[in-house]
Amino acid sequence: MGKWSKDQKDRKKQEIRTHNAQLHAAVSVAGVAAAVAALTASTAAPDMPTANQKTPSITPAAIASAAALVASHCIEIAEEMGADHNHMSTIVNSAVNARTNGDVMTLTAGAATALRGAATLRARLQKGYGATTLALSEEMGEEGKELNILTALNFVCKGGELLKRTRKGDLHWKQVSFNINSSWQVVAKMKSKHMAGTFTKKKKCIVSAVHSDIPAWPGRQREDASEQMVYFGIKTADRIIEFECNSKGDKHMWTEGIQHMLNCCATI
Repeated sequence: MGKWSKDQKDRKKQEIRTHNAQLHAAVSVAGVAAAVAALTASTAAPDMPTANQKTPSITPAAIASAAALVASHCIEIAEEMGADHNHMSTIVNSAVNARTNGDVMTLTAGAATALRGAATLRARLQKGYGATTLALSEEMGEEGKELNILTALNFVCKGGELLKRTRKGDLHWKQVSFNINSSWQVVAKMKSKHMAGTFTKKKKCIVSAVHSDIPAWPGRQREDASEQMVYFGIKTADRIIEFECNSKGDKHMWTEGIQHMLNCCATI
């Protein structure tokens, strides 16, 4: 009787975790739909039929209307599943600020990750693995892994300052960020920092791999030697671009976020 009671409690915990994962996935998809609807609405313009065309084809305005309908339905589903209205409003307001294909692709990658996580938990629940402590531990691990992935994706999408080494060995500070373009390629954006503190010169490149085993640059040791500087690189069409990080934690966030983007593009 005691074992049965424990199994039922474990099963209930698994059901709650699965529901929360599905809810998170629904909210993420609603955010993507809202971003797409906002972008299509901003570019929509009424199309007039030409002399040889009695009625216009599918117009941007019609597409925008359809996208808005889908977004509204996704939001409604998420709220019916239990999403807090205020939280949903925050997600939507953030999503509609997406202005580029890369922004939408990054949101899509995050939603795809959430959907895969929810599908994994749902499959385990249906197979009856929820009665074991091992399965519950694995689920908690999956939830933590998903959260780490989303955190890393947001980190590299937002970007930050990194020290970059040129082919000749010169060092320059760059404002670096990564996103996914409309062709499902990972793109690195680098802006040069000038003396006035502004970022002007911009450069973009397609990233095919990330390297975490870049050796230390000569002459970059810290005076106190408390913690060594760490390095990573990104592989582009013509070379491996190297960057310096202040800590192992920062390096981990950069490399993990870039790798997750590459993984998302590879599975699309």
